[in-house]
Amino acid sequence: MTPNTKTEVTFEHIGAARLYNGSVRIDVKTMQAVIPVGEVRRLEDHWPASVYDISDVMKDAEAAPVGKAWITRSGKAVMISINDVRYVTPLAQVKGMIKGERKYANVSTMQPAGVTA
Repeated sequence: MTPNTKTEVTFEHIGAARLYNGSVRIDVKTMQAVIPVGEVRRLEDHWPASVYDISDVMKDAEAAPVGKAWITRSGKAVMISINDVRYVTPLAQVKGMIKGERKYANVSTMQPAGVTA
């Protein structure tokens, strides 16, 4: 008998990502974060991008990042890790938002089936 490595996952919509003056602003239930303009370019080039808490940046321009964002290996989504909590957003929606074709990209959490956040 072989173990089953597939886990059923449900996605819970928890917020949105919006383009704001070239940076990506991530609004979720618990916080607001930002991916700066230069980091958005890194993300588009498939490099991990730093994510900052907006309240930290407003107090100190040299604030440390609270997470990172990267494009998944499948190339279909952007994973965002903020304070060890992972969020996901469809890459197609992010690209549309950056091009100005969409107002926002949906941000969701991933939960094992039957578990609520």
